[in-house]
Amino acid sequence: MSTDAQEPHYWDPEREEAAAEAAPDRGSRRWWVAGGLFVAFASALVVWFAIASTQGAVKATDIGYEHTGEREITMIFDVTREPGTAVSCTVTAMDGDYGRVGTAQHEVPASEERTTRVRAAVRTTTQAVTATVKQCSALE
Repeated sequence: MSTDAQEPHYWDPEREEAAAEAAPDRGSRRWWVAGGLFVAFASALVVWFAIASTQGAVKATDIGYEHTGEREITMIFDVTREPGTAVSCTVTAMDGDYGRVGTAQHEVPASEERTTRVRAAVRTTTQAVTATVKQCSALE
C-alpha cells in the first residue's frame, strides 16, 4: 500500500514576519498620510487664529502710581497698540479695602510709537492707596 505522505507544515514566525515586512498593508499607510495631513492643517489653523486674534489688540501694562494729593492719585502705565491708533483707557483708584474711590477716562492720542508711557490723574472721594488700568480700547 502506498500513501503519499506530506511533510507536516510547521509555523515559522520568522518567515511570517519577513513576508509581512515585504508586503506592507497599503490601507494603513493611507490612514497615516491622511492623519499627518490633518494634523498639519489643524496646526496651521491654530497658528493663524492665534496671530489674527492679536492683530489690532490694545494692551495696557501697569507701571506704578504716585500720590499727588490727598484726593488725587496719578497712574503710570504703558499702552501698546498699532501705530497711529488713538486709545481710551479707564483708570480706577482704590482704597485700602480695594473699594473703588475714583474712576477716570483718559484718552491717549495716536502716535507713531507702538508703546507709549502714560500718566493719568484720577480724582478720588477719599484717600486712594492704589490705582490700576481697567481696560483700554481703540477709538474710532
